[in-house]
Amino acid sequence: MILHKSADVHIILPKAALTVIFDECDGFDEDETGGRVIGNFKAEGKTLTLHVTGIIESGPKARRSAVSFFQDGEHQERIFRKIESTCPEIEHLGNWHTHHVNGLSTLSGGDIDTYRRTVNHPKQNTPFFYALLVVARHKTNDPLRRYSIKHYIFRRGDENVYEIPHRSVEIVDAPLVWPVGSSQSPHRVHSKVPENLKIKTKPENLGALPERVYDRDILGEFYQEVRPFTSPKIGFYWRGPIDLLDGSKVQVVIVEDSSSGKLSYSIVLRDMSDALKSISEQLGKLEFPSARAAIIAAERGCNRVLYELRGNSGKINLLT
Repeated sequence: MILHKSADVHIILPKAALTVIFDECDGFDEDETGGRVIGNFKAEGKTLTLHVTGIIESGPKARRSAVSFFQDGEHQERIFRKIESTCPEIEHLGNWHTHHVNGLSTLSGGDIDTYRRTVNHPKQNTPFFYALLVVARHKTNDPLRRYSIKHYIFRRGDENVYEIPHRSVEIVDAPLVWPVGSSQSPHRVHSKVPENLKIKTKPENLGALPERVYDRDILGEFYQEVRPFTSPKIGFYWRGPIDLLDGSKVQVVIVEDSSSGKLSYSIVLRDMSDALKSISEQLGKLEFPSARAAIIAAERGCNRVLYELRGNSGKINLLT
């Protein structure tokens, strides 16, 4: 990904907004989290000035994992309309979220695709989309330096991703319209999320793993029913159905192994027809460098078997 520096964007960011964001990060040291950024903007010539005046929390139905984060959009919409009723000039400037839990120091491919779609959506009210990303946590007594952050801007009709230099971000003392009258977030969502709404992906002894983010982007785009989970017995794994060329589905379970100090992945097929037992046995003997490599091999192998059963003869390697 090529990032372009943007010298024509100025951000006014209150200390209170950083406090709200960093307090939320403190509550999620293994899972991604985030929220909405609201405020005002002014465009003068080529210069765009964003003034952040509020942070809307993720919401009580937000779902999180070490590689994914889904906000509670209905809750956030209600909060935004409430603020808009007293501050009609308020705008949704963009989002903030965290990557310090998975080691990715910039926006993921999935983030970029999502924000591009958002800024170019017909209902997007502003011709830009602002993204604040938390990338690292630090041990310090300064509450405003607990985390490192980066700033990005997306523009309508422009495929480039612009990173805003820190010199263009002005940290100020200013109140927020939300949360009201406090620098502390009124919604410590991490203590209120029901267990059945959490995405369980927190193996105990693993640090930042950016490889999971790349798997998340690929599986999220092409295998949307395959989801991440964790288990006390087997640790981190992916599970779900994949579609095959004859219209059937097969369940895949992709298990992550970190026992050797280097990640590897194995795959198991479930709920399969007798015709796929041979390829299942072949796959079960292999190790893969990533979850995405494992699922692509499984899909390719199963489809080759089904293709041959339709009347195509010849001996071929099912995995190539």
